[in-house]
Amino acid sequence: MNQKTEDHVEPSFGKRFQTALKNLGIGIIFLMAGLFLLWHNETEILERELRISQAESVLSENQDEASAQQGQTNTESRNLESTTLFNWGLRFAGWIIVFLGLATLFKPLVVLVDKIPFLWNFVGRGITVFALLSSCSLTLVLLSAVWMVARPVFGAVLLISGIVPLFILYRSGRRARLRHALRNA
Repeated sequence: MNQKTEDHVEPSFGKRFQTALKNLGIGIIFLMAGLFLLWHNETEILERELRISQAESVLSENQDEASAQQGQTNTESRNLESTTLFNWGLRFAGWIIVFLGLATLFKPLVVLVDKIPFLWNFVGRGITVFALLSSCSLTLVLLSAVWMVARPVFGAVLLISGIVPLFILYRSGRRARLRHALRNA
């Protein structure tokens, strides 16, 4: 056999960097698609909740008619339970899509430091952690923006839980800068 066919040829830095830059568009599309999926899903859930609460208020006014429609309410509650699992699946899928979009957006940074020993591993893991925490934060802040309309307390809890990962990122960066300054002093 020929020596060239047996050896695995690794693509050059330029080719890998071009591929990473081309994937920036894919990352942006993933990010927008994930955010749209989350927004659309939550607004649909919010509208459904508002319709149910309006229907319950009308039914409570008409207690006599409520006993006749009790069977219909039980059927609606079973449908609501099955859609709840589906909604959580859509939330999780939206978060994963946002995470993949952010991870793809920062892929050129990993390619830039690919040939530096030990550094590429730390940069790759750091970008993964950054994308994970940022996607979690983006998802929770977006969900809180939707839920602030109908349930402000629930929306505030989501907002605070969305700010916590950003605070963790900020503190870890500040701590690293402090260590670096202490080593140089």
